[in-house]
Amino acid sequence: MAEDNQINQRVGKLILQRAGFPIDLAADGSEALEAHRAQQYDLILMDCQMPTMDGLEACRQIRKLEGKQPVIVAVTANAMAGERERCLEAGMDDYLSKPFQAEQLIAVVKKWISAADS
Repeated sequence: MAEDNQINQRVGKLILQRAGFPIDLAADGSEALEAHRAQQYDLILMDCQMPTMDGLEACRQIRKLEGKQPVIVAVTANAMAGERERCLEAGMDDYLSKPFQAEQLIAVVKKWISAADS
């Protein structure tokens, strides 16, 4: 999970761990990019607005990498019209708006994990 807000990191981590999913945290897009280079992830939850490198640019950079490509889910509080489309154009696979319910987060992760297993 790439998220710059520590409270959101803790909440996301707790929700996913309780649901049985392993999770690593990155504080910005550049950390997420480096983490994926070191350990190719199946799924990345990517906040769109972060310091250093935002989630859109991190997604573009990850898409340029050789090897296994992860599912990247945009997680953003930006509810402006066209935001979902911007995320998808940047190479993200799905979109989850904040604030979200625990069930919504778990559902999006399960959706993509089960799709990868198919």
